[in-house]
Amino acid sequence: MSNYDYDMAVIGAGAAGLTVTAGAAQAGAKTLLVEKEPALGGDCLHYGCVPSKTLIKTAHVYQQMKNAASYGLPEVAVPQVDFAQIRDRIQRVIAAIQPHDSPERFCQLGAEVEFGRAEFIDQHQVRIHTNSGQSRQVSAKTWVLATGST
Repeated sequence: MSNYDYDMAVIGAGAAGLTVTAGAAQAGAKTLLVEKEPALGGDCLHYGCVPSKTLIKTAHVYQQMKNAASYGLPEVAVPQVDFAQIRDRIQRVIAAIQPHDSPERFCQLGAEVEFGRAEFIDQHQVRIHTNSGQSRQVSAKTWVLATGST
């Protein structure tokens, strides 16, 4: 039986990668999470699901305000949209969710987190080119590729 640095390693820290990492670490597997971006959470948190749904909710509330009379409420003067305020709200929503996707949380669960780009050497070994400019080689019995659709 071969020895590996990790039981499981996960490349990609979006929704799938974070879920697999948390489950493996909580089950007692020695787990590594590798993410190329400077923050965990993936496209959903930073660019896709969360920002778009926040924007949709904001637009829905604005539309309801403009149509208050149709709900039997007094009409209200609805000022023009300030997109800078909307952008700031989107950033606040992301910031409120981000702690749930923090490296500290996953380290507390028992996983190790590395920021960098992973390059396979063979089926069990990867070279990680860290975001700080370093490089190291690690091995894992099982690798999970959770790099999203792009």
